[in-house]
This record gives sequence, C-alpha cells and structure tokens, in this order.
Amino acid sequence: MNDDYSRVNPILRRIMAEIYRKRTPLPKENLTNVRMERVRDQAFCEIWFMTPGCSHDALGGCTMCNYGKGCAVTATEVLNELRLRIEALPHRLQELIVTPTGSMLDEREVPAALREQIFQLLRRQGCRDFFVETRADTITPEKLESMKHHVRAERLHIEIGVECCQDWVLRNCINKNMKYTDIGAAVDLIHGAQMYACANVGIGIPFLSERCSIELAKRSIHQLFAAGVDYAVLFPYHVKPGTLSAWLWERQLYQCCSLWAVVEVLSDFTAEELERVQISWYRNYYEQEGKVLASPAATPDCIEEVLSLLDQYKNYPGAASLAPLLAFSGGDRAEWRRALLSQPEGIDFYEVREKYCLLASYFDIPASALETELNYMRRTLESDCFD
Repeated sequence: MNDDYSRVNPILRRIMAEIYRKRTPLPKENLTNVRMERVRDQAFCEIWFMTPGCSHDALGGCTMCNYGKGCAVTATEVLNELRLRIEALPHRLQELIVTPTGSMLDEREVPAALREQIFQLLRRQGCRDFFVETRADTITPEKLESMKHHVRAERLHIEIGVECCQDWVLRNCINKNMKYTDIGAAVDLIHGAQMYACANVGIGIPFLSERCSIELAKRSIHQLFAAGVDYAVLFPYHVKPGTLSAWLWERQLYQCCSLWAVVEVLSDFTAEELERVQISWYRNYYEQEGKVLASPAATPDCIEEVLSLLDQYKNYPGAASLAPLLAFSGGDRAEWRRALLSQPEGIDFYEVREKYCLLASYFDIPASALETELNYMRRTLESDCFD
C-alpha cells in the first residue's frame, strides 16, 4: 500500500464527506467571536474568525470535528470585524490566540495576503504569548517568518491538533490524514524559527473505550515531550452536530468521557511535567443551544465543584492545582473508576469492526470495500503500537 493509503481511510473519508455535505454551514452573521479567560491570573483571549472552512474537513475530515463548514466571506468583511475586536482588547494580554474555522497557515482557507493583513492588525496589540492553530502539514519556514515579522509578542506559539500519537488510531478512528512523523517534522520547523510548539491531545476518541482513550492520551503526551514538543493541551471531546461522533452518540454507540478522565490523564505526570500540560474545553463554552449535543460530565451533585477545580488547574497548571482533584472523593468518582477498570485498556478490534459494519450498512458502503479495509486495519493494528 502507498503512503497516501496508509494515511487515509477510504471508508471514513466517504462517510465523513457525506456527513459534511449534510451539515448546516455556520451562520454568516457570526463572523467573529471572542472568549476571555484567566491563565496564571493574567488575561487570556481567543479570537475566532469565519472562513469557508477546514480544507481537510471539506474532503471528509475528522470524525469528532465540525469546525470546518463555514460560509463564503470576503477578506474585507473579516478584516473589518477583526479590527473592531482587536481594538476592543485590553492593552496588554498574557496570551492571545487568533484562529480561523480550521487552520491559520492553510492558504486554501486563509490566503497569504489575508493572513498577513490579520497579523498587521495585531502590531499595536502587544502580548506576552501569541498563538495560532494549524494542521502540521500547513507549516512552512516562509509562513513562520511572516508571522515573526508582523506580530509583536514576546513568544510565538504554533498549536497543532495532534489528538493521538498512534498512527492506526489517527487513520481509523479520527480520520486525521496525518502520521506521527508529520508532528516531528513540524516541531523541527517551529523550533528552527525560534518558536514554541504546542500539541493538542484528545480524550474520548470514537470507536475506543474510555480507558483505552485515556491510556493513549497519557502515552501520546509522554511521546510528544520526548519528541521535543514544548507543552501539550488536553482536550476532552464534546459531541457536536454534523459529526460522526454525533451519529454514533445518537445510536448509543458513543459517549463523552467523564470529567474524571481529565484528572486520570493528568495523574500520570510528574510535578515538572504538569507545568507543561494545560487543559481546555472541559466546559461547553457555546451559549447557543444545539451547538453541543453532549459534554464531558460528572454527577449533578458534584459537577460544579469539579469544574471549578478544573478552572483552578487551567489557571495554574501544576501539581498544587491537581492535588484537590486527586483528593476529591465525592460524586460518581468511585463508581466511574470501577467501571473504567472493567473496560479494555487496548484497542478492541472486534468492537471497531462491529461499528464499521453498522456504518457501512447505513452509508451504503459496498461489502467488498468494507472487507478490504477491515483486513488492512487488522493487519496494520498488529504492527502499529506504542513501544
């Protein structure tokens, strides 16, 4: 099989393309959005802006993501909105993220001229740390140099959606069209430009047990640190409409991980490492009803306290902030832990196969194509695992 085939799962691509086709585009009136939080008791701001969407998603993209279907907007419309948003920011920010619907450095989504104009808007907005989010395969030395030239910040960061470091899972559960080696190459480019590399890692991967997803997250972060990534951000997945995870959830074939899964992953790291492991999107930040179908949770009697403790960890990542979460004994934690230990720690291929068969029946995948793919997945699972 060629390298393209080893990256792209044709069954998932076909299914995701159909789901994408039926997904409702984002409403044009929401051209930008600003989210403010606190990190190390300093102002953190994320500015999102509309684009036509993630180019990977348009081809049949990631199974849990619906960021990619924007609407047709002009550069002038985007720039006018962003100018107003940026002018309204506090004069000095600790952290500022400016991100499109998908990848900031993907010229199919954000043309070079528009990207440079956006960076120029930021020249008057000083911050200590400036971030963009992008896929690993969109990073080039030229784009990094342009960012360095225009943006006024003490430190520049490139945030990459890694999700998991196991190629089999990237291909057959997430449909990422990426391999772990792509991450190493991207990190080298980022460090070569004297920037910082950040990797987003997910929990709650479709087709896998919660326990397996937790173990993959732990191992992935350790592997990323060994590869030179400066820090990681842990994301528990929500169920969003217009995704494969939503299709599975509606049929009781998928559920979000518990908030305790976040704590379980964090518990695997030393005090020094924890200062490099941040968390995000454990809350549903969307105000509009229907933007999220289900979220990571705990029992009603403790969820607000757990979320508050997670907020404290987000503000000050480290062992001191994790300690109250590790000591917490209320709610459903003990019951959740018992259920977790009954689940497979590794990938259950027969469970994956069963869900693929259901998907093939619903999405009219030919039996021969399904069997060819499942045979390939079975063979490659044996050779693609962590050391």
